[in-house]
Amino acid sequence: MHRLKYLPVARKDLRNIVSYIADILKAPQAALDFVDTLDHAITRLQQFPYSCKVYQPVEPLEVEYRVLPVNNYLVFYRVSAQEIEIHRIVYAKMDLNSILL
Repeated sequence: MHRLKYLPVARKDLRNIVSYIADILKAPQAALDFVDTLDHAITRLQQFPYSCKVYQPVEPLEVEYRVLPVNNYLVFYRVSAQEIEIHRIVYAKMDLNSILL
């Protein structure tokens, strides 16, 4: 089974998402539900790391990302022999190319 590793920017993304849902949208239960759903989806990646499609942007990237959709968000990750690195967790309607380039 692969180890999970969250990059610092992915941890920050998650904190910002939870804060936005709980504080701005005034839906703390929805924030907790999102964290549970995200945790379940990412844990499943440990068993099936190649189950999500490769992200194919308009312009090629230096590295290959896979993308896991979770509700209205996308989790961008990379798979190595022993590890799954979570790189970003972003709102699906954002300009993804500007975030990942």
